Order: sequence, then C-alpha cells, then structure tokens
Amino acid sequence: MPPANSTPPKWPKTLTADHLHRLVRAERDPRRALAIFDGATAAASTSAPDPITPSPATVSLLTSRLASAGHLPLATSLLSRSRGVFPSVAALEPPFLGLLRAFSRTHRPLAALHLFRSAPSDLALPHSARSYNAVLAALVAHSHLPLARSLLADMRAAGFAPTAATYNVLLKAHCSDAAAHIEDALRLFRNIPKPDVCSYNTIIDGLCRRGRLAEALDMFSEMVGKCIAPTVVTYTTVIHWLAREGCFDDALKIFHEMGRRGVSPNLVTYSSLIDGLCKGGRATSALELLDRMVKEKKLPNTITYSSVIDGLCKEHMLSEAMEVLDRMRLQGRKPDAGLFGKLIVGLCDAGRAVEAANYLDEMVLAGIEPNRVTWSLHARINNTVLTALCDKGELGRAFQVYQSTRTRSISTDPTTFHLLVESFSKNNIEKAARVVLDMLSERCIPERETWDAIISGYWSKKKVRQEAKEIWDHLTVN
Repeated sequence: MPPANSTPPKWPKTLTADHLHRLVRAERDPRRALAIFDGATAAASTSAPDPITPSPATVSLLTSRLASAGHLPLATSLLSRSRGVFPSVAALEPPFLGLLRAFSRTHRPLAALHLFRSAPSDLALPHSARSYNAVLAALVAHSHLPLARSLLADMRAAGFAPTAATYNVLLKAHCSDAAAHIEDALRLFRNIPKPDVCSYNTIIDGLCRRGRLAEALDMFSEMVGKCIAPTVVTYTTVIHWLAREGCFDDALKIFHEMGRRGVSPNLVTYSSLIDGLCKGGRATSALELLDRMVKEKKLPNTITYSSVIDGLCKEHMLSEAMEVLDRMRLQGRKPDAGLFGKLIVGLCDAGRAVEAANYLDEMVLAGIEPNRVTWSLHARINNTVLTALCDKGELGRAFQVYQSTRTRSISTDPTTFHLLVESFSKNNIEKAARVVLDMLSERCIPERETWDAIISGYWSKKKVRQEAKEIWDHLTVN
C-alpha cells in the first residue's frame, strides 16, 4: 500500500493526463508516485479534480519504477487494474515483459511463471513468443530446468516456433547445468537456424568450463569466419580461460587482436588476464597491463591490485610491489587485510622483517581491524612478522609488535610464544617471563622446551648463580 502519511499533492486547476505523467515522473519515491496516480484517477476524490484517464505511457512508467524498486505486488496490481487504458495488446506487452523480468531479477521465477499463466484471464493478454522466452529465461536462470522444458513443450503446442532467443535460452540451460553433457548443447547449437553472437558466446563459455578449450577456440574462429563480430564478452571468456590454463602467449595475442578489431577491453577482461599472468609467474607482463589499464581510465579495483602485488611478491619484486601499493592508495583505493598480508609475508620471506613490521603498523593505523571473517588472517600475519623479527634478532621491535597484538586481542600461536620466550630469555628475562605469564593466561601450557629456555635464561644471570651457590653452600655446611 502507498504510504499512509503521504502529503496530498497540490493539484493544478485543470488536471490532464499530461500533467499526471509529469507529476509521476518528477516524484522520486515510486510509492508516493502511486499515491499521486491513485488520487488523480480515483472515481471519487475530495482533494483532486475530476478523475482522469491516465496515458499508457504513465502506467508503463509507474509499473516499471515500482518493479525496479521491488514493489512487485503493487506493480502487478497497477497493471491489472489499468488494463483498459492500453489500446492494444502490442501496447500492453512491454510493461508486462518488464514485470516478468523484474520477478526474475528478484529471484522469483515461479511468481513470473504464475503471472505468465494468468495473463490471458487477468490481463486479457494472450501469450506470445516474447513472453514465453522471458519466462523460459527466468526459469533457466534459477535452475528450474524441468519446468523450462515443460514450458517449451507448451510453447510448441501453442503454435509458437522457437526463435533465436528461445534457442539461446535453451543453450544456456544446457551449458550452465554442470550435470548436462556438452554434446547435447553442441547438437542444439547446430540445430539453430542462424546462431547469433549470443549463441556463440554461450557455447564457447560452456566448452571452456568443461576444459574443451581447443573446441572453444575453433568456435571462436568459426564465428569470425561467418562475419559475426565477437563482443567484449566473447573475448573476455576466451582470454580468461586461456590465462587460467597457462596459455599466456595465446591470451595476450587475442587481447591485442581485440584492440585491433576496435573492441575495448573492460575491467573484467583486464582483471582476468592480470590474475592469470600473476599466478603463472608473469608479473612483469601483468604490471604492464596494469599501467595500460590506468592510462585508459579503467581504474583497477582492490582485487586486481591484490593479484599484482601477490604476483610481484612471489617473484621477489618487492620494491615494485610497494610502488603498486602506493599508486593504489593515491588512486583512492583502500587496501584490505589480505592485500597487506601478501606484501608483509613477501617482505618476511625476503628477510626484510623490520619493513614488514612497519607495514603492519600502517595496517593498524589505517583502521584495518580483525573481524569474524578476517580473524585468522590477522593472527597469521602477526605471527609471521613476530617470527621474522625474532629470526633477525630484532627483539625490541618484536616486543613492540607483540604488545600491539595483545592490545588488539590477536592470538599468538604456541610456536611463536616459544620463539619469543627463547629469544627474550637470552638478554631480557623479564620480557620472557611476561610472555610466559601471557601464555598461562590464555591457557596455553608451555612445553618443556619453553620452560628450559626461561630457566636457562635465569641461570645465565650472574646474580642468580651467586645466590644459588650461597644457598647450596649453606645447605651443605648445615
């Protein structure tokens, strides 16, 4: 229902269908727009002039806006009670198709099917090839394949021959169903009278997903040979799977061919290729693509930056990785715990423990705190830095990091606890004792080696040895 507390609009002295259309179009809240519509078209209204008949354009506009905002029952009701304003079936079908697609977008394909089946009686709208295709697409998109097959049989029985759009929906059903045999999809594809770019995109993706990359490339060549121009979707699919399979030279070749044919790569194209190159040990090539991406004003997202930094760290190109992080922040992108973690671990592996600890401090200053999802990641990063600092003998810095982890309630694992005790026992037994007390407070029982380390640390102090000797001498004399 429209909002109960909505303020009645100021009606013009003479209200026309054109006035109403402008009022509805100007109102941002679709439910308030519906209240305006109802007030102007009601059979009896104390605040409005004589009721008017709205134009089909107004009903279509309001139906679309209600559907887009998720008010599907209101949109359906409006279209049903306004059926009489549409002069023909052809005029009524576009807003009806929009409703069907809106039900699909909101994950309600069965409601779309119900609306479709009730259209002849409730809307006096006969079924058409377009409405069949819209419902088929909704059912396939939400994996209701048996219902889709049943509806296709109804479509044929009603005398509607499958169109190219119908075939493409069915092709998508075969290719998206992991249990379906790709040969069935190939047979269906060969039965399409005139496959279009959508048909080729679907079958190419289906072949790639089943590891049949060579056949997918043959399909790609076939469509080019038939003068069916590949789209950015076609190129991105092929490039993604080539990069994923390690065929980097082929992926780059098709990427450059894409530019020569005037097809502009999008963010997904770049991200797929960059991620594949980084995982395949081609971080330098990925870095070149990142530069090109920025020059083309296609700003990389955090995931793309993370892939590049991870690839550079794995290839020990740490200076370049740090430069990429700086560029990322200059472009307004905020690194997350995962991205910082990749760089920090890379620095630790390279023996650059103090720099790793500095980035850990930056991470804290940036307000990146652990949550339920990232808790184990934060613990792993902090333990890695502590281990690296102890291994490098940077015990003062290690204790600072340790205190920070305690302040933020980040867990220290038993191995790191032991390493801290062992390291501090050699030159700062008080800190070692504090770590042991922290262990006990967390119910982490020290192993024998940990006790040995702290006892050895105490015994190494000259004053402790002297006092022990005096006690021993006193005992032996008595």
